[in-house]
Amino acid sequence: MRALSLPMVTMFLGTTLASCTREQPASSIIAPSDRALLGVGAHGGGPPGGVVFYSRRGGAAKIYTMNADGSDVTRVTGGPGDDLWPDISPNGRQIVFASNRSGNNEIYLLDLADGTLTNVSNNVGDDNWPRWSPNGKQIVFHSNRAGNYDIYVVNGDGSDLHAITTNSALDQWPDWSPDGKQIAFRRGNDVYVADASGTEKNVQRLTFFPTAINQMATWSPDGRRIAFMSLREGYCAVFLMNADGSDPANLTPKDAAPASSWCSRAPSWSRNGRIYFMSFRTVTNGDVEIFSMADDGSDLTRLTTSAGEDGGPRGR
Repeated sequence: MRALSLPMVTMFLGTTLASCTREQPASSIIAPSDRALLGVGAHGGGPPGGVVFYSRRGGAAKIYTMNADGSDVTRVTGGPGDDLWPDISPNGRQIVFASNRSGNNEIYLLDLADGTLTNVSNNVGDDNWPRWSPNGKQIVFHSNRAGNYDIYVVNGDGSDLHAITTNSALDQWPDWSPDGKQIAFRRGNDVYVADASGTEKNVQRLTFFPTAINQMATWSPDGRRIAFMSLREGYCAVFLMNADGSDPANLTPKDAAPASSWCSRAPSWSRNGRIYFMSFRTVTNGDVEIFSMADDGSDLTRLTTSAGEDGGPRGR
């Protein structure tokens, strides 16, 4: 895959669509033959430490699972369109992801046991980047359904959809704190946190680089640190800071390659404290692959080697 230029890397904003009236959640069942093909009901979410991700190795983006060392790669979604930004439920039984299979990005929930596929967002806006709550009962995501990107929460059955943010700035890329009490997200170009129990409740700013994008924040398992993507050094890199925003450090500094040929983003944590992320760099020849590393940036391990973009890793 050709490396993205820096301007292209910054185009994570999406297009603004008008709001639409909410419809009832819709579900469908994957045919038994497809369940066998996709491993549904057999592979499940894997043991604790497994990873869910998307890949374009077969053309359109589909959702896959693999072990923490990159072995036992199994595709778990089929159908039309692109399936992106998955997350595995805490019990490993369900995967939530964004898909444009219906014509626009919606949030879908896949039951790995029986193949039930449920649309839990049901809107013509861009519903994207879903993340499970720590108790496995709710899903947070961003959407421009009201004309501006804001953060929303919905129950796993599609009920009680409500806004966490209503600010006029762009709010995207949410993630839960390990105790489920806060949600980190991008507002404008910086990382913020807000209470998950209300709307615009106890909003706090954690980064202060308004001229460079900071986003895709994710808490460490102990809640003491936050990994995130930042463009503050002229290329996208995974940074780590304390949960109060102090002591930010670049965990993925580039080599001598041009900034346009180096990008690391979409970090997430494993239960044992390792960080997964997607990256293109010199060693991948511009192809986007999935890596893991220790929480100080050491012990870098490449987990995928396929042609086609591999991204959005989430561990359990």
